Amino acid sequence: MNFTRGIALSLALFAVFVAVYVLSVVRTSFDSMWSIHTSMSLAEGDGGDLRKYLPLLDRHNRYSILHYDDRYYTSYPVGASLLTVPIVAAAAWWDGDFKQRLAEAVPDKFEQRVASIYGAIAAVLFFWLIYQRFSSVPIALASAGIFAFCTSMWSTATRALWQHGPLVLMLVLAMMLLLRGRRQPSAVQYAAIPLAFAFVIRPTAAIPIAVLSLYVLVRHRAWFIRFALFGAAIGLPWVAYNLHEFGTVLPLYYQPAHHGETTMFGEALLGNLVSPSRGLFVFSPVFLLSLSGFVLSLRHRDERLLHICFGVIIVLHWLVVSRQPIWWAGVSFGPRFMTDIVPFLTYFLAFNFDLIERTTGWRRWAFRGLVVVLAAASMLIHGLGATSPSGIYWNDVPQGIDMNDRARLWDWKDPQFARSLLRP
Repeated sequence: MNFTRGIALSLALFAVFVAVYVLSVVRTSFDSMWSIHTSMSLAEGDGGDLRKYLPLLDRHNRYSILHYDDRYYTSYPVGASLLTVPIVAAAAWWDGDFKQRLAEAVPDKFEQRVASIYGAIAAVLFFWLIYQRFSSVPIALASAGIFAFCTSMWSTATRALWQHGPLVLMLVLAMMLLLRGRRQPSAVQYAAIPLAFAFVIRPTAAIPIAVLSLYVLVRHRAWFIRFALFGAAIGLPWVAYNLHEFGTVLPLYYQPAHHGETTMFGEALLGNLVSPSRGLFVFSPVFLLSLSGFVLSLRHRDERLLHICFGVIIVLHWLVVSRQPIWWAGVSFGPRFMTDIVPFLTYFLAFNFDLIERTTGWRRWAFRGLVVVLAAASMLIHGLGATSPSGIYWNDVPQGIDMNDRARLWDWKDPQFARSLLRP
């Protein structure tokens, strides 16, 4: 594909993705409610300190606010807000009343639009990741469509500036660079930049950082030192920021003691996969094909180690998030904690499409039919999550899911994904 056609296709895809995301009416500015204010604080040189918004913080009972001496910070990682600084600075320059509105209210609509932009960029880049691997526009389009509309990218990551959307964007960039390393080994050194920034966004990025760093050390040893230096170029300024603002190398959110550990590990393992209101395979049944896709990916000897690493990341992430005390991810829609591995799952899914293209006769039509049915079910579920508030209300009606009513997570008579249809 030539450069001009590639740019035109990228812009067209971005327009479609961002339009669908922005026009989807559900907004879930809960834990992320101070992300835009933090971006403005960073843009103005205040280091994320929110003291100038103290009246607004008080109106929201200082939700998720940490108090250090006379300074106030969101308790969540700074990464997503740091990434958003240019957008917020541009908005303040363009709109003279933007700062005043920030002092008066949580800008959930603006926040959702920013998250939609990140989600759309990630989906476009994922198209090119798959095209880079398979050299097939149909396979890349199908994969990007599933990535964008059949997963929590639509129903969660683009509903507010959660950590998940920017994290997924960083992971897709890293995957692209590592895959490019098949033909251009020097590219792998730059994968450290998005990987390191992913950790600034969300601590679960420690899993892909550890696994993929080991991959680079084993497969691209000549580039490992540069890989480590590029990672340090991101990590060391972040550590310096933490020491300056909080007096510690790692913020509270990154410390294991802050989160605790579940006593329901077995239930959580199953719940994150098959709970009617939190299960990955319930909300995105199309990911059942990722299992066969992983097996198919191992046929390619030169990529086998990288694909095994991707698979290890999926399993380790599932194990780690299942150790969270609130494994169901609080007030959210579907498997929010599993959003971070959407790029890897969808990548493996694409190997099924490659097999279908090389299959003939009734088997091709049978495989295509199976993909269409599973993708359509996934799209319907996440579409409802993004467009109908009933799915979010499910968390509190008839009783709050965080109020020790965990039995609702297993109630097939009132699954969250069907609330919009059965009890709108």
